[in-house]
Amino acid sequence: MDEIYPAGQPDILDNAFVVLDVPGGRRALLELCMFAEGSRYQEEISVVGPQGKLECKVPGPGRFWPGELLGAAPVAQLIVSPRQPAGPRLLEIPVDPLLLDAGDHNGSTFYQHQKFLAVLQGQQAVEVSLTDGLKAVVIGLAAEHSAQTGERIDLTRGDWALNW
Repeated sequence: MDEIYPAGQPDILDNAFVVLDVPGGRRALLELCMFAEGSRYQEEISVVGPQGKLECKVPGPGRFWPGELLGAAPVAQLIVSPRQPAGPRLLEIPVDPLLLDAGDHNGSTFYQHQKFLAVLQGQQAVEVSLTDGLKAVVIGLAAEHSAQTGERIDLTRGDWALNW
């Protein structure tokens, strides 16, 4: 919040820790920090369940990785850690440099544009619905409201309720 731009001071919530309890006793956690560009991996996603754990580590854009100081940029990784047989398996997922140059998020911007074009050309259906997008926005607004007020937000009741 100490950044100032010609248009004024930003009002974006640029860091948060969100806990989302979902039906069936499952829980999702989101830790967000939009000013930690110096990390080896910009995005780290973990899924833990009864069969084991999956971790995905995605480096940030090359513009955040000063190669002259740090050497070659890290490669995206998938770590598969099943309960049986125990022991992690690390898979490196190199991304074509042309895709990296096409946008951020380790090439995924390219794939998003490619799929959007396929939808426009009638070659495939939309994978994420307007309802999915609305739910994501409501979750974000509820998280921000909770951060400001300290309240626990129930997305199944009252003003926040959606048909989940």
